[in-house]
Amino acid sequence: MFHNSTLLVLSTLIWIGASAPASGQTVFKCRSGRSVTYSEKPCSRRMVNTDEAPVPAKPNPKEVDVRRLEENRAIARAMRPKPGESAEDFKTRRRRARMLATDRDECARLDKRMPVEKARMKKLDEDEVSNAQAELGDSRKRFSELKC
Repeated sequence: MFHNSTLLVLSTLIWIGASAPASGQTVFKCRSGRSVTYSEKPCSRRMVNTDEAPVPAKPNPKEVDVRRLEENRAIARAMRPKPGESAEDFKTRRRRARMLATDRDECARLDKRMPVEKARMKKLDEDEVSNAQAELGDSRKRFSELKC
């Protein structure tokens, strides 16, 4: 009889242990390259505290639409020729309308700088001419990199 009661208690304990909720266990998701594995131990020793991490707010769809509408209007204005504008100037302005503002500003600066460097090349001083040639070459290279 002693044997049967011990067997009953043991089987009850095993049954209770097996039916314990799995949420009490911590499982770690490990990534190495493209494969994902799950482990009871952490993948690395690096610990990240996410208790006070800010939750990014989703942008308001109406604000996104308004911003997109304003951008489209600005691009549409850039796509119309201005009164008295030459065809070449219009093509340049259209091409630059799609650029980042910083690149567009640099192109405008290069537009003003290159004629000055060309004028410096007509001087009689050889040092100034060689410096102007080097700077003009740099300006032309940057001009083509930006696709001004």
